[in-house]
Amino acid sequence: IGRALAGSPEIECVIGVADARRRARIEREAGQAVVAVPHDPHSIRRALEGVFAVINTRGPFVAKNYTVAEQCAERGVHYVDPADSNEYVSGLGRLARKAEKHGSLIVTGAAAAPTVSALLVDMLAPEFEHIHEIHACLAHGKNDCRDFATARAILGYVELVSRMKEKGRWREFQGWTRPQPVYFPAPVGRRRGYLCDGLDLDIFPRRYGAQTVTFRTALSSRASNFVLSFSRWLKRRGMMQSLPSPVRASLHAISTLPRFGDPNGGLGVELRGDKGGEPLDRSIFLVARDGNTSAIAAAPAIALVRKWTRQGVSTTGVTPCVGLLDWPEVRNELMGYDIVLVRT
Repeated sequence: IGRALAGSPEIECVIGVADARRRARIEREAGQAVVAVPHDPHSIRRALEGVFAVINTRGPFVAKNYTVAEQCAERGVHYVDPADSNEYVSGLGRLARKAEKHGSLIVTGAAAAPTVSALLVDMLAPEFEHIHEIHACLAHGKNDCRDFATARAILGYVELVSRMKEKGRWREFQGWTRPQPVYFPAPVGRRRGYLCDGLDLDIFPRRYGAQTVTFRTALSSRASNFVLSFSRWLKRRGMMQSLPSPVRASLHAISTLPRFGDPNGGLGVELRGDKGGEPLDRSIFLVARDGNTSAIAAAPAIALVRKWTRQGVSTTGVTPCVGLLDWPEVRNELMGYDIVLVRT
């Protein structure tokens, strides 16, 4: 995100880091940096001086820490994050009145799901008279920088009960359960996807009228899936609270050793419904090769800030990113990577 925005002549990009030692390294490698401690309002306040917009990637967004967003709302600074947890996003709504008062727009969910997944659904939706089911899956690629964040996020909400719409009724489920195979086009192929909480589950039934909506996540290797499933089992039984060193070491080894994991990944959406009384089944995928999956997650935040600098920000308040961008705007941020769009 930093490299992409720093390449725009109209944008001055500053990267916030939590400690001074990292600041020196970031400034050598990527340009300007400032110390901004996420849980410290005074530190955030100093970092926000003269800032137009903030992209907050300090996840996982499970612990309900709204310090950065709240400071932005109080100072009329626009804010973007990639959070996809329904519980976190519902809590963010309490900042709406403050953001409206000070002219700030607080945007959440600016990531692969639900922003890009909704754009993929929008491509297929005109082919249907009625959409009955939407099934989305995000398949991580090896070395795409998010294995630890994904693991922490999933372990953070395994004790929470989420809900999804299934056959017209809202049903409860627990995260990282009900695994099933998901088939991506080559070179990704078959992945094992697990149910996860996500904004798709809440937005898609209202936006498209679907009676069943699922969202799954698939890690880059069977070994990673096993380690995370076992960690979830331990945490559910009170035998583990966070990612211990052995688990972190295992995930690191799996993500770096050549024999483990697939560098390819992507995002897929399947729609089931009807047209003219006949059943219809369509799928669409973004397939990212050679470790480029994280570009899909980064694209909405980059595209949104570029749009704001060109056109300004016409609204205030708190909103998910769905509907704020169109496909060409996101596609432009993917053009420099080995990512292809495949319809089946």
